[in-house]
Amino acid sequence: MRPLHACIDVLVVGCGALALVTALSLYESHLEEKSVVDTTRAALSTIRAEVGIHSAIGDVELNEFGHPHQIDPSWFAEAPAKNLLATQSAPWVELALPGELDKNHPNDPTFRGGRGAMFWYNPVRGIVRARVPDQTTDESTLSLYEQVNGESWEN
Repeated sequence: MRPLHACIDVLVVGCGALALVTALSLYESHLEEKSVVDTTRAALSTIRAEVGIHSAIGDVELNEFGHPHQIDPSWFAEAPAKNLLATQSAPWVELALPGELDKNHPNDPTFRGGRGAMFWYNPVRGIVRARVPDQTTDESTLSLYEQVNGESWEN
């Protein structure tokens, strides 16, 4: 009876250890994802601030709506802000297509939509949005988009 009792004890301790390692791994993964989202939000804020500054001081050519025609990487001291949710080889900023100029959000908020750029810029409205990767469901994709951009998806 003793060897069977020892095997059961080892099995229980092993399952407990596995559950603990799994929980810690999930927690670490959650923290890493939160860090990536927070860093991308900060990058988006930096880009929005630069668009606002250049719109206000008018040191670049502005469109008839008072916004820069495009976002210039030279506006940033060291390097343009990056969307850490995107691959580093992704294009930086995508300009809104003609059918999107009257919208506050891109037609597709994911990297698969448009031309796969990290950010989307609507020069008519002076709006910058961060694109996000596809998630397991449309709802979770929109939730991530709203979390990163700080606004609800209402086109």
